[in-house]
Amino acid sequence: MRVLVLHYDVVNISLIYNLFFKELFFSISSAIFIIAILYLFIKKEIMRVNAKASKAMSYAFTDALTGLNNRHYLNDFLKKFTALNKYDSDFAVVFIDIDRFKLVNDTLGHLTGDCILKGLALSLQSLIRPGDTLCRYGGEEFVIIFSDIFKQDALSKVEQIRDCIEKRSFDCKEQKITISAGISFGSRDNDINEVMEHSDKALYMAKDAGRNCIKVYNPD
Repeated sequence: MRVLVLHYDVVNISLIYNLFFKELFFSISSAIFIIAILYLFIKKEIMRVNAKASKAMSYAFTDALTGLNNRHYLNDFLKKFTALNKYDSDFAVVFIDIDRFKLVNDTLGHLTGDCILKGLALSLQSLIRPGDTLCRYGGEEFVIIFSDIFKQDALSKVEQIRDCIEKRSFDCKEQKITISAGISFGSRDNDINEVMEHSDKALYMAKDAGRNCIKVYNPD
């Protein structure tokens, strides 16, 4: 009789033991499953939020017409430029303006004007180096910042740009245009905002000199 009772107790303990661990295993498995689902959901939400933020940033910093960086991007870039310009190397700032662009808009219409702006943006992108910064400054004005470049190399590059634009016929009623450019140079210790002001002054010098030319700002 004692053997039967003992056997019965062992069977009960074994059943309870099995049920306990089955319940424990089920609970742990359920918890892991729920955590995995939550992780995937949170990861998806984070990716969605990041994508929206990236898209919003792109809209904020991109010119809608040309697809270039815009004035907001340039302002943000200028704030970081000192930190980015780590080496004791020269840089150059170039202001570019389409000559007599108002006449194009007035005679051929704004659609042709927009077509020329987009065509010029593509040309400029193809002519600068991968590490250079190109922005549409506003209207028919563009800005290029050449980092880590010798003065003569920058001048040669801007002259190449001016020459290519003069020779090109844009797919906008076969319209031809010319550009004027002002360029100024700086080094690591210079305030890039001041260098930009100098290149803007040089652009006005190019306009006064008859357009379709490049002028270098000379502090002397």
